[in-house]
Amino acid sequence: MQMKIYFVVKEPSERTINHFVSSLDKALEAQGCEVVYGLELLWTDEVLSCDIVHFQWPEFIFKTYTDTIIARVRDRLEWLKAHGVKVFYTCHNLKPHTKKDEAIRHLYEVLCSHADTIVHLGHYSCELLQAQYPDVRHVVVPHHIYNNVFTFSVSQQEARQRLHLPQDKKIILSFGKFRNNKERQFVLNIKNKCNNSPLFGRGAGGEALFLMPGFYRETLHTWNPKKLVNRLYHTMRYKLAGIHFSNEVIPDDLMQCYFRAADVVLIQRLDILNSGNLPMAFHAGRVVVGPDVGNVGEILRQTGNYSFNPKSINTAADSLHKALNDTAKGEENYEYAMKYWSANIIASKLLESYEDF
Repeated sequence: MQMKIYFVVKEPSERTINHFVSSLDKALEAQGCEVVYGLELLWTDEVLSCDIVHFQWPEFIFKTYTDTIIARVRDRLEWLKAHGVKVFYTCHNLKPHTKKDEAIRHLYEVLCSHADTIVHLGHYSCELLQAQYPDVRHVVVPHHIYNNVFTFSVSQQEARQRLHLPQDKKIILSFGKFRNNKERQFVLNIKNKCNNSPLFGRGAGGEALFLMPGFYRETLHTWNPKKLVNRLYHTMRYKLAGIHFSNEVIPDDLMQCYFRAADVVLIQRLDILNSGNLPMAFHAGRVVVGPDVGNVGEILRQTGNYSFNPKSINTAADSLHKALNDTAKGEENYEYAMKYWSANIIASKLLESYEDF
């Protein structure tokens, strides 16, 4: 019998598609499942035609949250379970990235306590939430690579040519939008530490190049004089610091070029549970440096990549130096990702957890 799975996410468009979901969709459909999307379906009786209702990022179900809305979500979860529909929730974050109000934190708690199964991307969060929600089933299904979406077939030389980057420099990539100035300052401090150290940038090409497409995404155009001055100041400040960044959303084909152009991928988050950049870097065949926190730190240690204490610039610089001298590790990462994290393998694990019910 064909299983019908409902991912409770916004209907994907060309501009807003999230490949975490779209890649899983393709892999699950290849294994005989029917996958549907959309936010409206959750509130109709048609949702009862689904075997699995799988939540991903709860803060995007509604634009704003009140106690009344959260009560509505809780009632709906109880209604679904009363009608035999199994509720799954993937723990992408322990708390919202940017929306700090207590209402959304409460929403996370409601989903965790009412889910039949919480899917974890690593053992760190599994052990943490298992202690908090012992009556819920917990399973670990790693973050998949998007090998049914991306190929990463472009060579490093070709990628650098396309991005107009020098061929003779070591390039460190931090991909994705920087969430706050603390992350920006941390990377600036690492860069200064590295480029003032005899361990870095003394070979061909001089100093290492820090490539950070999402480092600063503000456009200069604004009718607000104060904002214009502020944006000019930061744009000049970051450019003078030698940060190469883009003010635009990066399309998929160029995203692959960024990862392939790099020697090392640096995960810039200081407070993080999971990172899509980690499996992306593995798929691109790149060595990874990241904070020794959450599931990220666990995976970096297990796979022999490089982690650092997010409160210590010295440990970050040291790990970056080691990674730059171990770029061959990238090929091992690629082989590891294809063996354990391919979309089909992870979809099979997820399907197995669905079918256990």
